Formats: sequence, structure tokens, C-alpha cells
Amino acid sequence: MVEAADVIIIGGGIAGVALAYELGKRRRRKIVVIERKHLGAGGTSRNIGRVRTSQFSEPLAQFAKNAFRKHAQLSRELGSSTLFWTPGYALVFYDEDEVATIDGIRTMLDGLGQKTEYYRGDEVFRRLPVLEGGARPIATLIRPDASVHHDSLLNAYKRRALEAGVEIHEQTEVEAVDVENGAVRGVSTAGRRLRAPIVVNAAGGWSRDVSRLAGVKVPNAPVRREAIVTESCQPYMDTMITFYRPIEGWFHQTLRGETVIGVTDPEEPLGMNYDAGATHLQRAADQILDKAPKLASLRVVRQWAGVYDMTPDRKPMLGYVSQIRGFVQFNGDNGRGIAFIPYIAEALAEWIDTGQRPEILGDFDASRYEGKEDTPVILGDYYSAYKQNR
Repeated sequence: MVEAADVIIIGGGIAGVALAYELGKRRRRKIVVIERKHLGAGGTSRNIGRVRTSQFSEPLAQFAKNAFRKHAQLSRELGSSTLFWTPGYALVFYDEDEVATIDGIRTMLDGLGQKTEYYRGDEVFRRLPVLEGGARPIATLIRPDASVHHDSLLNAYKRRALEAGVEIHEQTEVEAVDVENGAVRGVSTAGRRLRAPIVVNAAGGWSRDVSRLAGVKVPNAPVRREAIVTESCQPYMDTMITFYRPIEGWFHQTLRGETVIGVTDPEEPLGMNYDAGATHLQRAADQILDKAPKLASLRVVRQWAGVYDMTPDRKPMLGYVSQIRGFVQFNGDNGRGIAFIPYIAEALAEWIDTGQRPEILGDFDASRYEGKEDTPVILGDYYSAYKQNR
């Protein structure tokens, strides 16, 4: 059986459903979202919901500024709360050699009109009392950034997408992206073919595999990130916290009073891995309690793992590829998926609708690795990729 559509979107996370909504609200057409499991089963249900503008390069910071603005009005636009709130976001620095990084970020954000708070030494403890008794920070840079809830965001998009006539097919795996004469013609699933002139790869951690189905080689690579959640308690902190030395870690308290915690493994191998275990739990305890010993009495109640879809330059892969007409990338979030996706979906829908690439997407060209697809994703020091690719 062969069915016709105007746009097929592979991936039923927030990216795929948000793009379907944005396309559907522009003009009447048949849009199909295909999800191998259930909506949100991949990265959407495994993130911590931070919407931050404190980025490490000017293109990303400008993009984040626009994305934040989109998030701030999204509950009104979708007619359903995304649980958007603004606890603030603190980058906390512990090494003197990070001072230049702090100064660079402050200068860049100031140039973009982004308000920041900056504290040094013991002032950090007064501003972030949850850190009292822990390792002494050099400084902190704070933005009034936000958080959303992934389920609330996804369900709000899903409802509006269905109202716009979008078809959503769950428990359906794409087996092939059909290509003829250098252009996509649709996709094939078990016992079914869907024809469309535009196919979007919004498959998150599986994006490299989906690109391969279309005969497109990309450098994207998934890398595992784990998180834990503690029992709920009365509010004790009002700002989300992230640090990068000696290794990357983060924690914040949710609206329900739980504490969400994560610490990276500097030796984490690339590859799809959803296993979560005691090694991360111990690493998180060691690193977080070194920074915030007051959290020692909290009991862990839940643990999980997800993946970042990483690119070598830490920039997303967005738009039409040059090799095959009609094949569109919407992936490479590098851990910024939930923060950037609503704004990306709006801009990408404009591109698909008008045929003109919005200027804001120019820095994230989907074919920028053509001819150098074997460029490796190197993890290592968090700052290095940003310094090399500004």
C-alpha cells in the first residue's frame, strides 16, 4: 500500500511534534510523524528541562536568546501550560584558569543585551547558600534563565498538532528512506510505503542511523548522560547550578521539591547506551557533595540515562542537505534540545514553507561536514570545542 503526504517527520519527540505543529498552523497539508515507540520515548522523556541562554559562543547565545523568548510565550500560544518558570541559572567556576572564560562569556552576553549577575569568592556563598561548606568557588555568572517540564511541553504540542490535522503513527519503525534520482520520495515501514517530497530527520540520538537510511553520512554521535532524582523536600535553593571543573555536573530543585542531579563521565564512550547504574550514582555523590555538602541527607528515589546527539563543533544540524533534495536535518542538539527546539521548529517550518532559509539558521548548515564526515566528536574538556569553533 502506498500513501501520499506532503511532509514526513521521522521521530516523535518534542522536535518532531513541534515541527509538525509549526507546519500545520501555516497552511493545510498532510503531515505525518512516525515514531518507532511512543511519543517522547527517546530523549524527550530523559532530559532535565533547562532553558538557558548562557552559551559559550555568540551564534549559540543569540540563538538561545531567541529560543528563550519563544519559550516564554509558548504556554499562551499552545493554550496549555508548559510549566515554564524562571529560577535562574548559575555557572559556577572553581579554577583560576576559568577566569578568562568567565570574562569572555560576560562580554559576549552584555553585547547581546543579556542581563547577568557576577559574584566572586565568598560572595558566591551569599548568593548561592546551598554551596556553603563546600569547595570554594572562584566566581559565578548567573542569568535569569528558565525551566520547563518535558511532558507538559510535549503534550501541549501534541494536542495542537492533532487539531491541525497532523497524523501521528506510533510503534512504527522506518526501514528505509526512499530516494530516486537524487531526491527523497518518502519512507518505507513494515508493509507500508509513504510518499512525500520532504522527509525530516528528527530522530535525536538515532539521527545518524536515519541519515544512513537516506545514504547521507554525518559525524553525529550519541553520548550517554545519566541523572538522578532525590526525594521531595521543602524549597532550599532558587537557582539552577552547573559547573565544569573538575568534571561537568549540575543540580537544581524542581517545582515539586525534588533535586535533579547529574555528573558526566570524562571517559564516557560514544554510542547509544541507556543503562544507568551505581558507578554514576557514586560519581554524582562524590562531585555534588564536594560542592554542596548540605545535600548529603537527601535520599535518591530515581535514576535514568539518556543520550546527547553530539556534533564535532557542538552546533545543531539544521535544514536541507546538499546531497539529496528534500531531506531535512533537525538534530545535533548537543544537550540543548528542549531549550532550542521550539524556536528551531518555528524557523525550520518557515524554511520548508517558503523555500527561503531564515538567516538565524545560517550558522548551523546541515551539509557543513560534507567531504569531512569522518570528523570525530571529541569530548574531553568542555570548553575546548567552543573555543575552537567560535
